[in-house]
Amino acid sequence: MLKLYGSSRCCSTARIAVVLHEKQIGYELHPLHPTNSDAQPHIVCLNGFFSISTHELFDQQDDNGIILYGCRNICQYLATRYPERGTKLIPDSTDTQATELFGQAKYAENQSFEPFAKNALYETIMKRYVQQGFLPSDAISGSALQELSNNMEGYESILSCRKYLAGNEISLVDLYHLPYGEMLCNVGIDVLLTKGPNVSRWWADISSRPSWLTIRNGVPSKG
Repeated sequence: MLKLYGSSRCCSTARIAVVLHEKQIGYELHPLHPTNSDAQPHIVCLNGFFSISTHELFDQQDDNGIILYGCRNICQYLATRYPERGTKLIPDSTDTQATELFGQAKYAENQSFEPFAKNALYETIMKRYVQQGFLPSDAISGSALQELSNNMEGYESILSCRKYLAGNEISLVDLYHLPYGEMLCNVGIDVLLTKGPNVSRWWADISSRPSWLTIRNGVPSKG
C-alpha cells in the first residue's frame, strides 16, 4: 500500500494513478491543494521501504529510501520494480529492439504531443479562468493546434505499423497521453479522433481501459 500525495484532478497525479491501477498496486490518495506551488505529486511507501517524491519535502522520510523526481520517473520506477504485477508496461532490458522503440515513443510523447496539447489547452481554456480578464491568444492556440495536428499525422504512420506506440503491447508511453488527451476531447479539440483510422483506433483502445475509466473524472481516495 502506497500513499499518493497529489490533486485528484492533476494530470501528473492521474498519470501515476493509472499506472498504479494497471500494476494492481494499492494506494491511498492524500490530497494536495493544486494552487500550492509546493503541491507536486509524490509517493511514499507506508511501510518505509522506499520513498518516491517530486518535492524535497520527503528527502528525510527514510534514509534507506529511494527518491525520484517527476511523474514519469515515478511511473518508470513502478513499472520496473513490479515487472510481473499487472500489466507489463515496459520492455525487457535485454530486448534491444523493443527498448529502442520504447525510447523513441517516449521521445515522441514528450516532444511532439504534450507540449502542444498543453499550450493549446492553456490558451483555449486555462488562462480564461485562471487569470482574471486575460483573453486567450488565438494565434498561440492556433499554432499549437496546427503543430499537434501535424504531429498526429506522424502518429498515424507509426500506428499503421503496430498496435501501440512502442510495439504491439501497451506501454507507459500510451498511458502518458491519457490526461491531456481526455482534456482535448472534452473541449472539442478532436485531433485524436480525426487524424486517421489508426490514431482513432489507438485512442479508443487506451481511453476505454478500466484503469483510466476508474480515474478519468478524478483519482479516487483509494485504489
